[in-house]
Amino acid sequence: MATIRKRLGKFQAQIRKDGRFISQTFLKKSDAVKWAKEQEVLIEQGLYTSKKESITLAFLLARWERDVLVHLKCYKVEKYKVAMVSRALGHLDLNQVTSAILVDYRDARLKEVANQTVKHELGLIRRALKKGIEWGYTSSVPYLASPSLKGQARNRRLSAAEMALLLNNCDEYLQHVVILLIETAMRRGELASIRIADINLASRLLKLSDTKNGDDRTIPLSVNAVESIRYLITHAQSPMLLAYEKEWLTKKFMALCKTIGIDNFRLHDLRHEGVSRLFEKGLNVMEVSSISGHKDLSMLKRYTHINPSTLLPKI
Repeated sequence: MATIRKRLGKFQAQIRKDGRFISQTFLKKSDAVKWAKEQEVLIEQGLYTSKKESITLAFLLARWERDVLVHLKCYKVEKYKVAMVSRALGHLDLNQVTSAILVDYRDARLKEVANQTVKHELGLIRRALKKGIEWGYTSSVPYLASPSLKGQARNRRLSAAEMALLLNNCDEYLQHVVILLIETAMRRGELASIRIADINLASRLLKLSDTKNGDDRTIPLSVNAVESIRYLITHAQSPMLLAYEKEWLTKKFMALCKTIGIDNFRLHDLRHEGVSRLFEKGLNVMEVSSISGHKDLSMLKRYTHINPSTLLPKI
């Protein structure tokens, strides 16, 4: 049923009917009443169309990527998810993007990729739709449960034999990258952003600027970390510490692991290894978080898998 409201000297007609919400503003109340009755009849007859219905999800995602996503740090990663979602659901008009459609998409994708990936894809759809409300393209965001991440956290750590195998087969440059990532528990992107000017070898401190969570932080450097940094500085080709793109390092690392038979281990797992070692050295949660940069302390539990044998001296 239509609702007529007077606002700022004008009359706004609002209609909520059969899952639709439409509104229009008029100078005269009689015009608002007439328009509302006409639209209700069209909705009942199934003949109602609007500009909102002509907007596809692909169009919305394209604008969201151009106006919002491109300004975020996650752009390079998230743009591929946008392309994936657009290929699968982009042909749908926004009024067709219902909870049922997204549930089907979720369940189908869970057969192909990890829960975390599906959660990210659904998240970007929701964020784009929320922006679509602001832009006047739609009026609601469908609800559905995200995939559970319980039991999904990676707990892969290298055994002593695997670590020796890895380090013994790395070329010297990659070996120092691996050591530095473990000793500092840094993210790959943080390593790639280090400028030599940010390193104070005398005080053994390293400043990381504008990190993933938006904060700067300064981390202490172990003796091994300092040794690796000295090596990387001597091979630097610019003001940046790394001489190679981070993507190149990842490919090189993954190829090496495949060649030497280390399965199910990624470059990012070196961060997990580093955080776990910090706890095994006796650092407390706040101390570890100041080094690793975790804002949510509960996340440290997901990233940390302590070797029980290291606890024996303490009990």
